[in-house]
Amino acid sequence: MRIFIFFLLIFFTLLFSIPLDPNPSWYYFCSAPRDIAFGDIDNDNYLDLAIVRESEVNYLFKNLRGRLDSFPSWQSNDADFTISCAFGDVDNDGYLDLAVGNYRLAGGRVKLYKNENGNLNPEPRWIAENDGAVCIAWGDVDNDGDLDLAAVDLFGYPCVFFNNEGELERSPSWRAVDYNLDLSCAFVDIDNDGWLDLVVGNINWAIPLIRIYKNNQGRLETRASWRSVLPQTDYETADGIAIGDVNRDGWLDVFVSNYMNEGKRNYGFFNNEGRLDTFPNWLSNDQNASIRSYLADLDGDEDLDFCYANRGRAMVYENINGSLSPNPVWSSSVSSEWGVAVADIDNDGLILKSDTFIGDSVRKLFYLKKRPVQRLLEIRVNNTPIPASNYAIDLYNGWFTLKEAPSRSSQIVVTYYYSLDLDLAFGGCYLFLNRRMPEIKEKEFIYSDRKQSSKKELEIYNILGRKVSADNLKKGVYFLKKGNKQKKVLIK
Repeated sequence: MRIFIFFLLIFFTLLFSIPLDPNPSWYYFCSAPRDIAFGDIDNDNYLDLAIVRESEVNYLFKNLRGRLDSFPSWQSNDADFTISCAFGDVDNDGYLDLAVGNYRLAGGRVKLYKNENGNLNPEPRWIAENDGAVCIAWGDVDNDGDLDLAAVDLFGYPCVFFNNEGELERSPSWRAVDYNLDLSCAFVDIDNDGWLDLVVGNINWAIPLIRIYKNNQGRLETRASWRSVLPQTDYETADGIAIGDVNRDGWLDVFVSNYMNEGKRNYGFFNNEGRLDTFPNWLSNDQNASIRSYLADLDGDEDLDFCYANRGRAMVYENINGSLSPNPVWSSSVSSEWGVAVADIDNDGLILKSDTFIGDSVRKLFYLKKRPVQRLLEIRVNNTPIPASNYAIDLYNGWFTLKEAPSRSSQIVVTYYYSLDLDLAFGGCYLFLNRRMPEIKEKEFIYSDRKQSSKKELEIYNILGRKVSADNLKKGVYFLKKGNKQKKVLIK
C-alpha cells in the first residue's frame, strides 16, 4: 500500500465503530460475581483483575505480561456479602490496596485488603465498625493528599471514612441525613471549583434517583442541594454511575445505568457549566436490566463511549463527535451480570502523555486529559518530582490531589500512559479484546494543490512515536504531522 501526498490540506474520512471482539478471549467461570476492577498490584506495569463475589471468597487474577492467569493468583480468606470493589493507595506507599463493600442487611461491613510490597494480604486489615456498603468510591474530600472512602448502602445513609495519615477511620465522621436506600456513588468536581462532590443514586422510585452533595471547601453538605426530578416510568433506579465529559465541553457529565431487576432505559445528565438539569438530557432506546457502567474511549476517536453490564450481555453505546448514540452498537456474545471494567491488558495501545497545569496557590485537585490512566510515571512541580506520599490519585477516574497547593504560576507536569486499545472485562468473568483498528474506508489519499508547485513535508509516526516511511505502512495506527498540526489515521 502506498500513500501519495501532494498537499496544502489533508483530507480523509474515517468510519469508527467499537472494535471489541464480541467473543471472549479469556474467561473464568465463578459463582455469584458482583463487581470487578483493574489495578497493578505488583507494579510490573501490567494491570491485574479483581473479582468480588457475594457469599464467596474474592479473587485476583495476575496479569502475566499481557495475559490473565488461568486460575486465581490470590483469594481472600473471608467470604462476605461483597458486591462492590475499588483499588486505591490508601497509605501512599506506592502500592494499590483493595477496598470492598459488603452490604449491611446481611451483616456485612466495608473492608480493606492491604497491599504489602506487591502482595494483597488475604485477611482484611481494616473493617468498618458498623457500616456496610452496596457501593464504594475513593475520593479526597478534604484535599489533604490522601484517599478517603465513600460508602452507600440500602439501609444506611451515605457516609465517608476519612483518611488520617494512611489509616481510614472505622466510624465515618461524615454522614448524610436526607435519604438512603442507595445503590451507587461516585466522586466528581461537578462545578470545577477544585473540590470533589459526591454523587449518589438510589433504588426508591418515590424519592429523587440522583442527588449531589456539594463540597464546600472540604465539608460535604449533609442534605443534597441538587436532586433529580422524581422518577418517571422510564427510569426507576440508579444501579451504576459513570462520570465523564461526554459532549466534550470541558464539564463532567453524569450517566446512569438502570435497572437490575427488569429492563429499563439508561439515562444521562449533561453538565452545563456546573449545573445539571433535573431531567435527564439523554435516554437510551434499549431497555435492559443494567447494573454497573463506565465511560471510556473504546474506539480511539478521542471521545467517551458508554459501556454497561446487564443481567445478560455487556453492551456499549458509541460516542461520535460528542454525541452518544441511544442504541448500543456492540454487545458481548455471552451472558453474565453486574460488573464491567476496562484496561489495556497487553499494553499494545499505550500512549505516553504529559499534561501541564499552572498553579494558583489555592487549587490542589486536577483532572488529567485522558483516563483511565494505565500507568503513572511521575508528577513534577517546577521540575521537582513529587513523592507518592504527597499526593492522592484515582487512576481509573483520572484525577489527583496534591498535599500542598502549588504556588502561583508554578508549573505542574504529570507524565503517564493511557491506551488507545482498551479491552473490556465483564461479569464473572469474561475478557473481550480490543481489535484496535476500526474500519477505515479510504486506504489511499491523494490531494494535489495546483497553486503550489512545491511539495509540503508530511511526517508519519507510528504508535511508538517512531518516524516511518509512507512506502512501508502496515496495518495499525499512525499520526500524520505537519508543523504543529497532527492527525490520527487508523489503517486496516
